[in-house]
Amino acid sequence: MAVSAVVQSVFNTILEQLAEEVGALLGTTVDLTDHRMDVLNKEELFAINRGRSVLSTMVISGDHTGDAFIISDLKDSVILGGTLIMLPKDQIEENCKMRTFEGEAADAYGEVANIIAGVYTSVFLDMYPENMHFKRTTVDDFIPTQLDPQADQPFPPGEYFHTSCAITLDEYEMHRLEVIIPAQLLGLGSQPAEPQVAPEPEPEQGQGQEQPQATAEPEEQPTDADEEVDEPAVEEPAEEVKYVDCPTADRALKASLTQCAEEVGSMLGLELELENLTTRYVSKEEYFSRPGKKAIAAEMLVTGDSEGTGYFITELKDAIYFGGTMIMLPEEEIENHTKSGELGEDLEDAFGEVANIISGGLVQNFDEMYPRKFHLKKGDLHLFTPTKVKVEDPEPFPDDEYYQVSATLNCEERDLGELSFLCPISVLHLAPRPAPTGGWGEPEQAAQPEKKATAAPAAATEPAEKAKPAAAPEEKPAAIVIVGDDDAQKNFFASSLTAAEPAILQFSTGDNFSEARQFSVLGAFLIMNNVDEQSFAHMIKVRSEIPAQKPLIVAGPQWTRSDVIKAVRYGANDILLTPATEDEIREKVETNLKTSCQ
Repeated sequence: MAVSAVVQSVFNTILEQLAEEVGALLGTTVDLTDHRMDVLNKEELFAINRGRSVLSTMVISGDHTGDAFIISDLKDSVILGGTLIMLPKDQIEENCKMRTFEGEAADAYGEVANIIAGVYTSVFLDMYPENMHFKRTTVDDFIPTQLDPQADQPFPPGEYFHTSCAITLDEYEMHRLEVIIPAQLLGLGSQPAEPQVAPEPEPEQGQGQEQPQATAEPEEQPTDADEEVDEPAVEEPAEEVKYVDCPTADRALKASLTQCAEEVGSMLGLELELENLTTRYVSKEEYFSRPGKKAIAAEMLVTGDSEGTGYFITELKDAIYFGGTMIMLPEEEIENHTKSGELGEDLEDAFGEVANIISGGLVQNFDEMYPRKFHLKKGDLHLFTPTKVKVEDPEPFPDDEYYQVSATLNCEERDLGELSFLCPISVLHLAPRPAPTGGWGEPEQAAQPEKKATAAPAAATEPAEKAKPAAAPEEKPAAIVIVGDDDAQKNFFASSLTAAEPAILQFSTGDNFSEARQFSVLGAFLIMNNVDEQSFAHMIKVRSEIPAQKPLIVAGPQWTRSDVIKAVRYGANDILLTPATEDEIREKVETNLKTSCQ
């Protein structure tokens, strides 16, 4: 079963922090790799091949309540606990052979489980839309082969979110670390849970209850003869609104963002370049439909022919880097602020100056290129975590229809993220977003049938003609899209899928994909020659072109853990390591697109 992008982002972050926190606790390097996530029922969980294990319970409280469980192999638990209390290696190995899990080593493993629960709480409070706290309680033996999957112990039947990863600790050979959480608590499975709501107190007897109303006599309705016929009012033609056309707005916005990057880079002594510079209509819900890293929005107060507020948005780590570079903080101190996720007063003031430069660049270009008066002044800064933002909340910006210019920042000295400027279309004097005409896989909207007129009570001379049903939209043929700049690789992927029923469409990264709009796209492959910033920019473009609910599989060589996390953040549903075999390509299609390649 598919796992939402928000859940993927949260648990990828948990994995990163767990490696750091557990490694710091044990005083050694801990690597957590091969991260897998799925939704399984109890029978499927019990069917996983594992030996004698340890089951640690984490009690969940907050907006949802329930129990989560950490499952670790018994020998791994002995190793983790023994490493924490610095047992000699030969003693740890002896305890593993004897399956001895008691005393200090067992207590020490409990401390490791406490760290895991603490990381879960920290990341969920920081990134998940609803607040959830995790507290480790009991640690017990877990031998699935001796338990009944239909029983309520050690956890009841049902659907569970299952996350697991491989552990590497020094030279020890270890198994997978697993965590299971009731799927409904994460909005997954067949019955997502609703947040806990405190019940309203019942009104005391005789209070707050509606009293029976006395039955009023019906008012006498006026007859047709009593009604006066009003002359229809003559409507004056509405004054035609003169909008700024999108190409004009695009030129001004793109030139403004480019100049902002140049001026900020010049001030900080950095070579900043923009890649994948794009504009689009976007609502607040669409903007936050993909999870991202913690970010900061600087208000840009607009005056002139219209008044309102635009928003300059950058990732928090980039804001810390810009501000820290401006006040010449040591690199180590910049990294400490980045890890803590806090600006601090000095860095906030410094980034405020950067935002002032940006507002100046915007004003200069709009004065020269925009047909309306448009002045900007920096306002307040709003720190936010995208996965926790709710559309109905006023921060970091209200629910409205915006026009966005964005680009990926490229800097040789550092890995930077996306830069965006959002402004309400009413402030830019842009026309409302054009009605959709059916995108990739999106059916045309059927015309709504007209309401039938109510017949007069007089005798009818002819029977009323039956209304004809609206014609159903023509069904589009299914297709799989392959995007890449290496023709040989695209042809190999296409030949691997020739047995699939859908059509295969091939595009280069620079194409406009207009042909795909004639098909119902099941999903897409993006083949990357290199896993780098330019390829991630292509990924953003492809992801924005295909329907949000359709999977994007990204193929590329030499993936690192941070690359995988970034790909998921940019909307990838699955990763494929290249060069790949035909079977591997087909397996990805059958798993993600739910179609056969046999």
